[in-house]
Amino acid sequence: MSSRLAKAGAQASRAVGNTKTRDFFYEVCRCLPFIQRIHKLDEILTTAELRAVVKSKFLDYKDVKDPRVTDLLIFKGREELESYMLMHLQRHHAMSDYIEPYNQRKTTAVKPSGNTPFLDSFFTTQYPQITPKY
Repeated sequence: MSSRLAKAGAQASRAVGNTKTRDFFYEVCRCLPFIQRIHKLDEILTTAELRAVVKSKFLDYKDVKDPRVTDLLIFKGREELESYMLMHLQRHHAMSDYIEPYNQRKTTAVKPSGNTPFLDSFFTTQYPQITPKY
């Protein structure tokens, strides 16, 4: 019987953790238009694209199951959100920490290459990989 209670308690704590995470995600999404306006990010991205950036950051930690780690991540996220809201972190912080990596990830994933493997390695690295032909 105690194992059933332990399993039920673990499932309940995961559900509470998911609720906390979901609530924090919605809180961040509600603050994005204000952050976009005060940091003048509307010149660079739309609100929907900023939400996609936040979603990608949340999905980086989707495998975290420990409720203590989840609470710590939410606490650190709230601190950072407050820093952006109070303008302790400026526009260039948002651009270098969130927007540029998201744009690079988006452009590298979308761009298909019709080149040979040699040309791909030539364009991406300083030392291209030469494969011998037998």
